[in-house]
Amino acid sequence: MEAKVFDTIIGIDVFSTNTPGIGGRLRVHPEDFIVQEIGSDGVVAPLEPTEEHFPDQPGKFMAFFLVKRNIDTIQAIHRLSKALRVSYKRFSYAGIKDRRALTSQRVTLYRGTYNDLVDLDIPKIWILHPHRVPKPVLSGAHYGNRFRIIIRKLEVTEETRTRITEITNYYKQQGGVLNFFGPQRFGIVNPTTHLIGKHLVLGNLEEAIHILTRSPDEAPQTSKEEIEKNEPRVQYLGHHPNRFFERAVTHYLAKHPGDLQGCLSVLPKGLVRLYVHAYQSYLFNRAVSERVKQGISLTQPCIGDFVVPFPGEIYSTRMVTRKTLASARQKVLNERYKIVIPLIGYDFENITFNGPMGEILKKLLAQEQVTPANFRSTHIPELSSRGSFRPLLVNPTNLQSSITEEKSEKIVTISFDLLKGSYASVILREFIKPRLITQL
Repeated sequence: MEAKVFDTIIGIDVFSTNTPGIGGRLRVHPEDFIVQEIGSDGVVAPLEPTEEHFPDQPGKFMAFFLVKRNIDTIQAIHRLSKALRVSYKRFSYAGIKDRRALTSQRVTLYRGTYNDLVDLDIPKIWILHPHRVPKPVLSGAHYGNRFRIIIRKLEVTEETRTRITEITNYYKQQGGVLNFFGPQRFGIVNPTTHLIGKHLVLGNLEEAIHILTRSPDEAPQTSKEEIEKNEPRVQYLGHHPNRFFERAVTHYLAKHPGDLQGCLSVLPKGLVRLYVHAYQSYLFNRAVSERVKQGISLTQPCIGDFVVPFPGEIYSTRMVTRKTLASARQKVLNERYKIVIPLIGYDFENITFNGPMGEILKKLLAQEQVTPANFRSTHIPELSSRGSFRPLLVNPTNLQSSITEEKSEKIVTISFDLLKGSYASVILREFIKPRLITQL
């Protein structure tokens, strides 16, 4: 699929930089994309055993570093739970790491033991430094991630060096890169997680489960009605999906026909929430894209924009008014405030959107036929989402690049740190300017 088409599907219509890219391709090998979680304590998750000591503390949780290769976090935890014969609900982690990559992150296991975790032989998974701790790792409870990424399949010239420098300088002058949610949020092969989320939010469980269980080779725009032209009604949920949890849903429905709400119970609550969050991410991407297309400043807040002290907590967010406009602009200029964009949820039910960005949000919600109230579910609590805010721009730190030769092939290596929640693929998209989505 062309990258431009894919980007449009997930709500991205613009680039942060206007310079030509260097081309190339990511993830030719899983080791080309290395991710190390940076804990809230500043500890960088190791990829192999280190001399650093992690002492046992009183508590009911076993902490360890999960190193995985070419498998996503949810699948890795499922394999661990199966090997240990414990519920996957006993595991907790801060965030989901890339699948086609070599990654390391901190994980905790409730009521686990040291003996549970040593000498495990699970393909694609390694356990490092198990130790007892008093509290579990909580979702989002990390500082960020460290990336080391190799770009291959490109023609390296002096122009390549120039373009890397130009792109780096451009986003630094702008104050960062547009903080889009990357392709991994939506599914590379079949970008539909946000579509599932939308139908869950609207209460269309049948349509949500149809999209969840259909075969990957169906186009994302394919509707249930189009399938039913050629298939009996009873068959459209039986497309033999490859993913474990998709198969679980199909098997549940085979035993409990019509129990659409019940079939969601076979999915981890975190995965169900992920679908809803993906839809919120799609709305965010579209809103940011429209802001850029309308030429609204990325570095100077307007009336109706939201700003948050930096560093600061989301609950400190406030709307810019005519009275506070001059002060807010000065504080953003001095890097004391950041412009943030709403991630729509039920907390926005009683908020009136104002100004240019407010008009974008109101028009977008009208087009989607969704309201903040739709994100509150009384029957299925895990579908509820309060919403939040997300910085408009993200600034990768400690960015370094080099051009080297490996086995007669010239490669570009880029390394940087990102705050949690931001996507390395979004940063690399600016450097590569891909023509095909497979380049990312």
